[in-house]
Amino acid sequence: MSSQHDELLEVVDEHGRSLRPATRAECHSDPTLIHRSVCVLVYDPAGSLFLQERSRKKDQYPGMRDLSATGHARYGESDIEAARRELLEELGIRARLQRVDTLLVRAPTESEFTAIFQCSYDGALVPNPEEIAGGDFLPLTEARALSGLTPFAEAILHHISA
Repeated sequence: MSSQHDELLEVVDEHGRSLRPATRAECHSDPTLIHRSVCVLVYDPAGSLFLQERSRKKDQYPGMRDLSATGHARYGESDIEAARRELLEELGIRARLQRVDTLLVRAPTESEFTAIFQCSYDGALVPNPEEIAGGDFLPLTEARALSGLTPFAEAILHHISA
């Protein structure tokens, strides 16, 4: 069985066009390798956004605040497939997803071409403790003002409209 670091991701150019596969470890050690990722913004009926606290077991940004569900698109996996998988894996839910944007986000150790989805959910979330240490729903203005956000969460929150 391969490790998470051996997971194959899709390296893309600045326009999201596929170039080649690369391992997760390669992508996380070379910010010139832009790879595809997804994020799902989960809103409650009042319009508050669920922000997670990443598990302290995570190799990237442990314990930091992040968007509702995030992750990499595996090589050959569509953005919507990856978003559905991450939503189920991290929060234990299925929901109707709407694609709202795509954003290139650069951080010191990696660069991601992120497909942004959103959904409204009016049920219980079941956070996976391997992925998420906790979280809560916050009004978007409060979410944007938080410190301790991952670089990707901060970039996306400031990019999306209220």
